[in-house]
Amino acid sequence: MHRSSFVALAAVLLWPLAADANDVDVPELGVRLGTLPSGMTQPQVTQQPGGYDAVTRFGLATLEIFREDDPAPSGSDVADPRYRAQLDRRYRSGVESKTLGAPTSLGGHRAWTVVDAREDSSSDKTHYTCLSYVIVDQHLYRLAVTADGSPGRPPEFDAVVKALSGVSFEQVQRPSHG
Repeated sequence: MHRSSFVALAAVLLWPLAADANDVDVPELGVRLGTLPSGMTQPQVTQQPGGYDAVTRFGLATLEIFREDDPAPSGSDVADPRYRAQLDRRYRSGVESKTLGAPTSLGGHRAWTVVDAREDSSSDKTHYTCLSYVIVDQHLYRLAVTADGSPGRPPEFDAVVKALSGVSFEQVQRPSHG
């Protein structure tokens, strides 16, 4: 009797660990976010000049994904530092991807990722950023995870960055207006 009660209690206590992740579809951007930490907010999707933007939060961390509506210029390659310099000027995030970062892969596509930490001189906090560029079906995606921490990098930042390994890209689906 005690053994079955212990097993039931253990299952109840460990269930949150087993259900620690969830999948989220963002059809307006053609993105599926797999294995996001539970407790992330639902993505808020907005149409911006030039594309669609989705923002979700997990504690101190924010994930922002932007998909450009216009196709990337022919021959664009996120591994090309000249192209990344153009992106740095366009997005003005304070993270220089032209000379920093490394080739990576997101959802089976070639990507370029920069991880950056900058101390804020006006406070005792450090601003952490993980920025990735990827071109999927001729459209540029910009994925940025940010968080401020003191002391040290917030664990939420690491959890969201890790979750990006589960991103996949799908057909864009937007509601028809009219």
